[in-house]
Amino acid sequence: MTLPNGLQVGIGVDVAAYPLDNHTSQRDFWLTLISRFDDVVEFITLEDGFAASGGDGLDAILLANWLAPRSRKIGLLAGAPLNHLEPFHVSTAVATLDYVSEGRAGLFAQQLRGDRVLQAQQAIGALGGFPTPDGSALEQDAQDAIDVIRRLWDSWEEDAIIRDRESFRFLDGAKLHYVNFESTGFKVLGPSITPRPPQGQPVVAAMQIEGGDASAAADVVFIRSDLLGLPDVPKAQVFFVDLDIDLEPAPIADFIAEVGRIATSGANGIRLILRDLRQLDHLVNELLPALEGASLLRNPGSGTLRERFGLPAAVNRYTSAA
Repeated sequence: MTLPNGLQVGIGVDVAAYPLDNHTSQRDFWLTLISRFDDVVEFITLEDGFAASGGDGLDAILLANWLAPRSRKIGLLAGAPLNHLEPFHVSTAVATLDYVSEGRAGLFAQQLRGDRVLQAQQAIGALGGFPTPDGSALEQDAQDAIDVIRRLWDSWEEDAIIRDRESFRFLDGAKLHYVNFESTGFKVLGPSITPRPPQGQPVVAAMQIEGGDASAAADVVFIRSDLLGLPDVPKAQVFFVDLDIDLEPAPIADFIAEVGRIATSGANGIRLILRDLRQLDHLVNELLPALEGASLLRNPGSGTLRERFGLPAAVNRYTSAA
């Protein structure tokens, strides 16, 4: 599915990337960053650096909830390393983000690999329920986490809140549902403690890493540019191609040519990864205007994040099954 009028553009930022030599407070730093992108790009992914050896920074979902009322338009895809966080809490936190942002929320389902898995397990300690470092176990666990998170978002029907003053009833209990989910790693009874989000189902995004990873369960998939043209590139999903913005910038003409190549691939857009935030001025002042001048940049849309990605309205599985 290709949306008209150029490519959608998103930004990828690691929340642990706050420059240690920066004299600006974290508060002002993140306010400035989000304000520079707010009316320019469609979304930002805030990658959580949980248990990274160099420091994990802020909690990405909490940061997104803080940024939401301080921004107007930009979609906020908050990162969570699903293999090492309780999916129940991820579900409620992202549902809250959807309320605070008025329908601009999404979950960036991160999948730790290799040394990052070991670092995370060392940080948490010897607790039960976490998958082994085996790749297939990690993949299954991530897919299970996405499944139960979606079920929890559905566990409140749209009209579960009734606020009936005469009967002193706040909720219609018949419209709250147990999810009764059990996998090899965890068990969730439900229902959620947060009402159904404004979008019904906030957008779920994931990076395509391997054939059986969590991207198969996502609404939006991010892929590396060198994977374009391969048979397993998603066709039915919304997909974005990742481009790194390096500290040593390439010629703008080369950048435009690469984005033009992506535009012919069927991708919905690009995600520009800021590995070093010293590249922020170059990105905002030079690269994004160059994309607009080449008619490759689609202006940010309006409405919910699901609508902007061209995703269908979310149907509640429990309501439709009644």
